Amino acid sequence: MGRMRRRRRRGGNGNGYLAEPSRPMETFNPAYVPVASDRPPAAAPVLELDGLDPWTEIQGPNLALEEGPAADGAMLACDDPAQLTLDPADATSALDASDCRGGVAMLDEPAPPPDASVGPDGRTGAADAAEASAADASEAEPVVAPEPEPIAAAREPVPPPPDPIDLRYDEARCAAEAGRCAEARSLYRQILAARPTHVRARNNLALLLDAEGNHQGALAEFDRALEVDPENGTLLVNRGALLGAMGRYAAAERDLKKVLRVEPSNAEALFHLGVVMTKKGLWGEAIPNLRRVVELEPERGAAYYWLGEALNHVDDLGGALASYQRAAELQPGNPRALYGLGIIYDRLARPDDAAHMYRRAREAGRR
Repeated sequence: MGRMRRRRRRGGNGNGYLAEPSRPMETFNPAYVPVASDRPPAAAPVLELDGLDPWTEIQGPNLALEEGPAADGAMLACDDPAQLTLDPADATSALDASDCRGGVAMLDEPAPPPDASVGPDGRTGAADAAEASAADASEAEPVVAPEPEPIAAAREPVPPPPDPIDLRYDEARCAAEAGRCAEARSLYRQILAARPTHVRARNNLALLLDAEGNHQGALAEFDRALEVDPENGTLLVNRGALLGAMGRYAAAERDLKKVLRVEPSNAEALFHLGVVMTKKGLWGEAIPNLRRVVELEPERGAAYYWLGEALNHVDDLGGALASYQRAAELQPGNPRALYGLGIIYDRLARPDDAAHMYRRAREAGRR
């Protein structure tokens, strides 16, 4: 607050006061703080002056409406000392006046211009547009999705007609199993005339010829079949067995060992190779093959017979006796197994048992 000084003198005019020569007055510029409209009007602080001379110099800070930095407001110039007393009503009216020469800033932001799309009923144009589009959509004809075409039922593939060659092959097999060997041979020849590469028909025809004693004819059929399928294990075993029966041991051994290199546990190849080795007098080489056969096929009587033959020639009498006995059990009508038992009993000095076995062997041979 600006300071105003007065001196008191005695004498002079009738009131007892003599004014000093005039001096420039300090200007008091109060700062008005913007107050929100929803708050009560600010009250100016009151300085207690009781007991003091009004014109005594008052030391103290300037008075302000509120603490803190001064807000943007109008600065009113005033030269009248009477304006030192602030009236709250005058401050509020000065802040609210919009035509004040001091340029008081407006407290409230101007209201936004009315929306032209708002109607008298308070509805906006956007809401009306949304309702209009919904009404148009409801009045439009519904879109019907096309029905899916029915899926055609899966048709089962039509099986091809049976091959007449296969039908004739089945007929030939049935005839051979029924003992009609002549009919079977005729059917097999018809098949081979129409289809010379039919390996199964040629193999079966060779077996029929071998059973009739036509070994050369059978061997020729095996050879032709192997020209078509040279790695066929069944053809090689059958030809090896036929060659062994014909006394062509070297050729038989080649066929059988060729199969065993690929199939070491082929029981047919092992059996016929053991027989070939026995006929060649290679007893020691025959025994391992024949023992392997009886392990793979314990019910094969012929394998026990040939094993007994090999063991007898290496003087394993106990093993030979057991092998011959097992062969006789599995093949009671085999005269060779019975005769082998008679030989073993003779070597064991059991002449009565040997005589009995020789008699049974003769009876079996006459049947």
